[in-house]
Amino acid sequence: MGESEPSGETGGMPLVAIGASAGGLDPLETFFDFAPRNEGWCYVVIQHLSPDYRSMMDELLARRSSMPILHVDDGMIPEPNTIYLNRPNVQVELVGRKFKVTRFEPDAALPHLPIDAFLKSLSQNSVVQSCAVILSGSGSDGTRGAQAMRTAGRSVFVQSPQEAAFASMPRSALTVGAADRVLSVADIPTAVREMLSGIKHERAEDESAPDVQAVVSLLQRHHQVDFSAYKSPNVHRRIERRQHLRGISRMAEYFELLEQSPTALEELYHDLLIGVTEFYRDRDSFRKLREHVLEPLVARTREDSSLRIWVPGCASGEEAYTIAIELSEVLREAGIDRKFRIIATDLHRGSIERASMGIYSAQSMEKIDPVLRDRYFNKVDDHYVIDPVLRQKLIFSIHDVLSDPPFLQIDLITCRNLLIYLNEEAQIRVISMFLFGLRQNGFLMLGPSESLGRFVSDFEQLNGRWRIYRNTSKRSSHDRFLSVGARPKFTRNDLDMPDSRRLAVPAMPPSIPRPHQALHADRERLVRTYDSLLKRYAPSSIIITAEGGVLAWFGIAATYIDTLNNLADWTVEEIVHPDLHFVINVGIERLRKGEEGEYLRQVQVNVVEGETHNLAVKMEALQSKGQFHCILVGLTRVEADGSLPGDETGTGTLPLAVDDETMLSRRIQELERDLRLTEETLQHVTERLEASGEELQASNEELQASNEELQASNEELQSSNEELHAVNEELVSVSAEHERKIEMLSELSRDMELVLGFMKLGVIVLDEGLRIRRFSRLIGEVFHMEEHDVDRSLGVVGPRPGFVDLAELAREVLDSDRYVSRSGDYEGARLEIRCFPFDRMLDGRQLRGVLLIFTGDELFAA
Repeated sequence: MGESEPSGETGGMPLVAIGASAGGLDPLETFFDFAPRNEGWCYVVIQHLSPDYRSMMDELLARRSSMPILHVDDGMIPEPNTIYLNRPNVQVELVGRKFKVTRFEPDAALPHLPIDAFLKSLSQNSVVQSCAVILSGSGSDGTRGAQAMRTAGRSVFVQSPQEAAFASMPRSALTVGAADRVLSVADIPTAVREMLSGIKHERAEDESAPDVQAVVSLLQRHHQVDFSAYKSPNVHRRIERRQHLRGISRMAEYFELLEQSPTALEELYHDLLIGVTEFYRDRDSFRKLREHVLEPLVARTREDSSLRIWVPGCASGEEAYTIAIELSEVLREAGIDRKFRIIATDLHRGSIERASMGIYSAQSMEKIDPVLRDRYFNKVDDHYVIDPVLRQKLIFSIHDVLSDPPFLQIDLITCRNLLIYLNEEAQIRVISMFLFGLRQNGFLMLGPSESLGRFVSDFEQLNGRWRIYRNTSKRSSHDRFLSVGARPKFTRNDLDMPDSRRLAVPAMPPSIPRPHQALHADRERLVRTYDSLLKRYAPSSIIITAEGGVLAWFGIAATYIDTLNNLADWTVEEIVHPDLHFVINVGIERLRKGEEGEYLRQVQVNVVEGETHNLAVKMEALQSKGQFHCILVGLTRVEADGSLPGDETGTGTLPLAVDDETMLSRRIQELERDLRLTEETLQHVTERLEASGEELQASNEELQASNEELQASNEELQSSNEELHAVNEELVSVSAEHERKIEMLSELSRDMELVLGFMKLGVIVLDEGLRIRRFSRLIGEVFHMEEHDVDRSLGVVGPRPGFVDLAELAREVLDSDRYVSRSGDYEGARLEIRCFPFDRMLDGRQLRGVLLIFTGDELFAA
């Protein structure tokens, strides 16, 4: 397969990718102070560089590391124990075992994102073992690359924002949850070594474990989520990450903050749920989903049937909308107007609310084809809103896939990259739920790193890479794990369970913690006990709210309930048999008016053509008078003569509903009166609004014209701002390099003065005009010269030995281009002066002048 096959050398070489921008010089130097130099690691440093600037980063890093430092060229193969730097104005990628270097086009969009590009190439590279390090910098370059690395299972280390000179890049990576560890730069090499060596980062058990467990318990109490089903290392790592983001060093202090701050607790809760999604994530997977699932589903189902899809763990909804778009496209191309419903669920209320709004930024739409984007989204300002027609086909709901019963009669379930965060037992429970909810020959799609485990025999594999399966199981009942952890509420599949299982099991009361297996056994015994109680004592009835919502039903009441054609609205009008609507509505109205006593009526219900049931309907409030919230609607089959079963005398016949129509008629009259009053008020308001609307229309036209001009100006300013932002980052990096170069020159100058002092030499450098360019410290001390004498003529300032005129001597040497020396006494000491001409090219400039060297052991020793 060519370059896709790992070689023995490169495949085992760890590659550490380091992204740095503004303020990145100091952390890079610190990193290489602590980075190992002979452990076979390869380092690739990606920076933001000005296109026309020669970076001195190689010279600066050479002072901190003895490893070879090279610039990346196209086709180069990375070597161990080597540092690689990117060149200006190029994009670097690692394809197979080789670097691929591409020059940025002049008209390419700004700002360039070289760090993202390199990290994304690493995330798709299976040849090299790699990790990423994000250091100081402005902007968000590196964030998407870090996300891609995390998705691919690679580690990401981020410099602590409190330590970074420019915290935008580290903070952006942390905001999207792309960091495994948040550390000071000096600690990152050790963390990388631990990761590469397979050593888990952990503190002393007697110090950290109780605090972490306390945080998990606090989350479970406030959000009713059993995080014991999640893999412990992932949970602990994300708790520590959020702790570091808060700038807290000790877990006990972080626990105190969580107890006192609901906002901090909500941040941690959302972070633990790992809500990472995007439109068309892994585009090839959706191509295969369309080929293996969506097109066959449309082809094999009847046009009058409705397709149902479940997307558990939908996060902010991008994947659910992507599936809706793809299915709509399949139906459009087939010329079929078929109904479908997508149920998208998640545990986090905030994510469900954002998904329900269907509003996304322009940046999040980059992977959507422009044609599909224009067809299914409406642009409002700088955001995109999902088309209302498509939005109506999706239901977003809060649902815990670990404890809530599954939705039933589902054609397709897509659950990608959720199981990888769960432990083995939880994975078994979730797959069991999926199997129970799927139709025969329904489809299941998992993440590329997930598997079916022990349920592999129940499915046929359609695509191995993207984990697409078809349900071939003949099972008619769910796995025993479905019963564990059930919540105290009625769920949408109650109708489809046996009568004895239509009451949900309440959660276990708080108690002393017990072993996990014992808790499961107790819950299963409790479920069986409730089953027996319901079979023996539960009346046939429906529980409804005062507003007409249906909560649950028992016994023969299930005969008069239909939920298969309605998953969204569980109300009397939607799912209860139409023949019961009148009598139930009357009962609700009587209880609303505060009438005491039971409401008892008889009604005929046409179940199917030719079959009629006589029912006795008894309604009573379940709470105290005037404060009822739930109503019990009892249903009893009666004999043909109207008597209750078992009543041989016939005295048990039900009263006639003589006043029911009168009551409802009175209620209708009241509503009609209120409606007329409302119509009159609305008419008055409408007239006033029409008058105001004409004025606003004129103003709106003017504002529209102004808005278009401002929009054009804003686009120009935004483009200019992006360019300035990119230039500013490059200038900051250049400035840092210049500062470090000045420090090096200053250090070199001090070393030179030290050498001249030991050799007892004084030096004066003159230019072609005999002006002083510089002089040594000894000359300044002996001949009393000052810093401001630089650039002044030697004939005006400088030494005045009595035995020679230095200005004439220098002119003679410059004209003759020959070495000359003079010696004599100066202030009672012997002084020798040697004069050298110089004329040479240096860095492209012609330099000509005179060098005066003063020697005098006694004079300079003093």
